[in-house]
Amino acid sequence: MHIYPGVKQLSSPLEASVVTIGNFDGVHLGHQQLIENVVREAQYFGVPSVVYTFHPHPVKVLHPERPTFRLFDLKDQQEQFAQRGIEYVILEEFTKEFAQLLPQDFLQNYLVEKLHPKTLVVGHDFSFGADRAGNIPFLEKFCAEKGIRLIIIPPFQYQGAVVSSSRIREELKNGNVEKANELLGRTYYLRGHVEKGFQRGRTIGVPTANIHPDVEFMPRQGVYCTLTKIGGHSHPSITNIGVNPTFHENGQSPIKIESHLFDFDAHLYGVEVEVYLLHFIRDEMKFPGIDELKIQIQNDMVKARRYFNEHSQNS
Repeated sequence: MHIYPGVKQLSSPLEASVVTIGNFDGVHLGHQQLIENVVREAQYFGVPSVVYTFHPHPVKVLHPERPTFRLFDLKDQQEQFAQRGIEYVILEEFTKEFAQLLPQDFLQNYLVEKLHPKTLVVGHDFSFGADRAGNIPFLEKFCAEKGIRLIIIPPFQYQGAVVSSSRIREELKNGNVEKANELLGRTYYLRGHVEKGFQRGRTIGVPTANIHPDVEFMPRQGVYCTLTKIGGHSHPSITNIGVNPTFHENGQSPIKIESHLFDFDAHLYGVEVEVYLLHFIRDEMKFPGIDELKIQIQNDMVKARRYFNEHSQNS
């Protein structure tokens, strides 16, 4: 069991708490509703709020043949919990042995004895334990016997459909950034340290900050209007996510994120930046040569500046 930096260390069992359990990939609108209930209950009882989550994702351990695509890095999840008022985050190492625990053993040994929950808050489709036997009916019986209040959160719907991490990934794969951000209830971003690239941007008059984020998921490859955040300041920018097909035959190159910050000139090597995706401009393309690429980049920059001008007037 690990307690993540940025939230309180749990050095001994809690006398009382309000707990939720889950994976919380993306901490989207549905997850936020669940967290709000946890924080509200904890404030009502005057006890700590706790998120109990797992790493690696259970699917990675139980079904390694199935791909998993977390929307953000793990650090983002912990930051989101802390920002939303969660006091303790328990990051349980998920192993095959842990997966074999009977539901009642997990609840008794890991939750009741260590956290003494007054309330347990879970999503409507929650299940856990060996063969996922710890379903909602099981929880209802267990909590009734232990005198634990159980709150089951119904599916969160947005525009007639349930909000889910897979729905958000689909929107991002289709370039529908605005819709993905609505479902997230926040702006999707990629984070990483600026690395030294091939300096191609500088040679064609458009210097870029290159980052390789530590993520499992990548949105649609192409050009975006973005905000690049450096040390608390956000800068309008244009960003390419892709493999630079003009310079690489058959796209044999790792996916890179290259951001050009408007009206900004400073070396950022080694600095951690966050690139927030606001609007998809076009798919990545292979050009016959540098001149055609330069013309397209100038056109993209005109579109991006127009986007920022229009949206700064509307805000």
